[in-house]
Amino acid sequence: MSDSSEPRAQHGPVTSEALNQMLKTPCDEVFAFSSDGETYTAPKCLIGTPVRKITETEDYWKSGWLSLETFLAQEKNEEKAKAEAHGQLIRDPSNKNAKKMHKIHTDNVSKHRKIREIFGKNSSYHPNQLVSKHHLPAEGLCSKEIMYKLACKISDCQILRDKGELIMDPFDFIRWRVWLQLRSQLNFAAQSGRDYVKPILSQIFEDCETAMSRPYKDPLLRAAIIRSAGYQNRLNSYGTVANKGKGIDRGTKAVAGSKGIDSKVVRNKVAVSSRVEKTRKRPAQPSTYQGVNGFRAQQRARQASENDD
Repeated sequence: MSDSSEPRAQHGPVTSEALNQMLKTPCDEVFAFSSDGETYTAPKCLIGTPVRKITETEDYWKSGWLSLETFLAQEKNEEKAKAEAHGQLIRDPSNKNAKKMHKIHTDNVSKHRKIREIFGKNSSYHPNQLVSKHHLPAEGLCSKEIMYKLACKISDCQILRDKGELIMDPFDFIRWRVWLQLRSQLNFAAQSGRDYVKPILSQIFEDCETAMSRPYKDPLLRAAIIRSAGYQNRLNSYGTVANKGKGIDRGTKAVAGSKGIDSKVVRNKVAVSSRVEKTRKRPAQPSTYQGVNGFRAQQRARQASENDD
């Protein structure tokens, strides 16, 4: 697969037609895999990255990366600190420090829960597989604020997938949009994007019209997130531009045929791996990974059918 086959990020006003066209982009137009199906060969930002969720004990893991497991294990401590601060407030409602600490730990607990929901042990997503390790910053992407932002946006994209509008898996979708920004910064084949990934993540979901200094704009992705917010009755979170519906159509119908593609994958029940099969059977999990793995399942099903013939 060549990069020329991938649509580029759009700049300027977003129409509902353009947004729908982006949302129905299938994963096989963006992602490709090694012959054994274990690693990515496209897009370039994922070359060599394992398809399955990585662990911290395998060779792919770099020792300098922040630990996802260690972060997740801190949730109990945050719960305890929140309870202690709450107890202090009950005993002394005028205690300003207790009020401050209660707010801090309440926010931290909320972030931990969302991160665990999307990146926890029952998920097949890992933040350090957003791009290949060649493009990751030295510490990886397992810091609280980065993971929380990614987790929230993955959840927003899952709403669109549940509505039948987004065909790609939500994590795959965000990877694709990040790559469209990253590749414009890479001038030669072996260049690393490690200096660009975090700035891209800090800007790519934000309003393109409020700051001219933001080079990493993706109006289509922003419009998708705002559409999801509309379904969740959260448009006030996105300011006046979102509330006026500028650049997007809130009442857009689901993309025709997108649900059928996913249903076919489920009906085939192709066991790509025990992990994928286990994940597929959890219908209530928004972090279910059915994107590239679903595409691989379709490929193997077709190959098996051809062999039988």
